Parts: sequence; C-alpha cells; structure tokens
Amino acid sequence: MLEPLLWSFIHRPYVTLFMVFFLILSHLEQGWPRTALWVLTSYAVALAAEWGSINHGIPFGAYVYHYEALRNDLVVLGVPFFDTLSFSFLSYVSFSFAQFFLSPLWIKSFDVQRLTPSEVRNSRSCLVLGAFLMTVVDLIVDPIANLGKYWFLGDIYHYPEPGVHFGVTFANYGGWFIVAATTIFLNQRLDAWLAAREQGLDPKGRPARWRFQGLFAPCFWAGIVLFQLGVTWWVALSGQPGLDAARVKLQAVTGSYILAPILVLAAMQIAKPSNRVQSEGIAIPEAGLPGASPEFAGRQGAAERPAVR
Repeated sequence: MLEPLLWSFIHRPYVTLFMVFFLILSHLEQGWPRTALWVLTSYAVALAAEWGSINHGIPFGAYVYHYEALRNDLVVLGVPFFDTLSFSFLSYVSFSFAQFFLSPLWIKSFDVQRLTPSEVRNSRSCLVLGAFLMTVVDLIVDPIANLGKYWFLGDIYHYPEPGVHFGVTFANYGGWFIVAATTIFLNQRLDAWLAAREQGLDPKGRPARWRFQGLFAPCFWAGIVLFQLGVTWWVALSGQPGLDAARVKLQAVTGSYILAPILVLAAMQIAKPSNRVQSEGIAIPEAGLPGASPEFAGRQGAAERPAVR
C-alpha cells in the first residue's frame, strides 16, 4: 500500500502540490482540527460517490476506470486514491472562494484580508455558491481529463456513453454539485458544533495572519482552473496523431469563456469601494476562535490588524 501511495504522490505532482496549498490555506483559515475533518469527510463523501458511480452509475453517471493504466497507483474500492483525495482541495478552495465573494475585505497598504462572519461561512448562500464554483472547476477539468491519453494524466477512464459536453455527461456535473454541497454542508455543521464548544476558550495558538491572505483562495482556485485550461490549450496545439484538434481548440475556447467572467468578478470584489472595510471603522478581536463573528462597529482607535478567517 505504501509503495503505490508514494508512486501516486511522486508521479502526480500537480495533485501533491495542490494538496500542500490546500493544507496551508485551510490551516490559516480554520486551524488543523477543522482541516483534518475536512479531509476525512470530503474523502469519505467522494469515495462513496465514485464507488456508487462505477458500480451503479450514481451520482456521477456511469464511467469505467482503466486499471491497467492505474497499475502503479493506489486504488481503494476500485477508485484511484489521488482522484478521490483531490476532492478535498477542490471542495475547500471553492468554499473559501465563495466566502471571498460574500465577505467584505480589509485593505490597508500592501495587505488584503477577508472578514467572514460565521453566519456567512455557514450560510446556505455560501454552500450553494461553493458547490457551484466546484462544479465550474469540473467543467474545465473533466473534458481534458477525458483526453488523458494525450497528456501526462494517462488514459485512466472513459464514459461508455459519452455526453454532449466534449464527451462528459451532464450527470457527472450534477454529481459534482451534489458531492460538493454534501461536503460543505457537513463541514458547516461541524464548524458550528465546534464553535459552540470553543466558546470562552483561550484563543492562543491561532495561526498567524499572512499578508494578502484574503487573496489566497481566489488565487488558488484560479491556479487550479488555469492549470487545467493551460493543459487543454497545450493539447489542442500539440498536433498529436489521432487528435481532433479543432474540437479540442473549441473546448479550450469554451473553457476560457466560462472562466473569464468569474475571474473578472473576483477582481471587481477587490476594486469596488463598497466592499471595503476601513481599519478605522471596525473593531475586531485581535485573535478569535474559528466560528466567531467579527464585530463591525464604528469605534475610534480600532485594531489595525484584524483577526480573519
């Protein structure tokens, strides 16, 4: 088990790198206990969904893994471990990106922080937007993953009945939304439960705030989709034998059109003055436990360095 696990991490470096970024981001925003819970719950939900899909076609629709191409990878219950593990960072960064859209920003000099009250983090709006943003990631990822034989992913699966969106079925996208929403919902409830237990506890040990931490989630989300979009363009222009280059170029252009408005809206979140909280107009505890709501009050001499999630 250890040898195929190490092989997967070494020969799927993009998954390993994204996982490291996720652990850093999640630790900074919510601490290690919630990070561990996120990994466990997201893996369990994704594994159940993938097992159900390859055996019964639910919820992602029917698809088949090519185990000969996965002979060196760790496979759990018929599902590649690296594939299931990727749902942890994909779901969390989408959830965190949703909070970026729904929260005000604290901007001072060369620093940007996101101020997210617990009622926003654990809201239905954040759940739906986070699940949608993760589904958008799949609109870019799955069509190019379906062409894995033309790049370093490898030919690891296929749809017995290809869908109309560059071979990907609509059931697959619906399944991604369900898995994302389930994962986010579970962790929202766990966060609220932990926050209630932590009331009145000493907040020492909270991770230090990093400069520009408020931009980590949108940059991470953008990095994932732009990486996959870059692979799509590379394949489209590679001129490999047997490749329908015109179709893949259309796939790359379509993906670019999908991403452009989301990235522009994210940039506008930073630019618009109405989304900013001025330091002299807020009073936030210097260090608060995850789940604690920032207090927005017009006090003079408020803290220059807010505690953020």
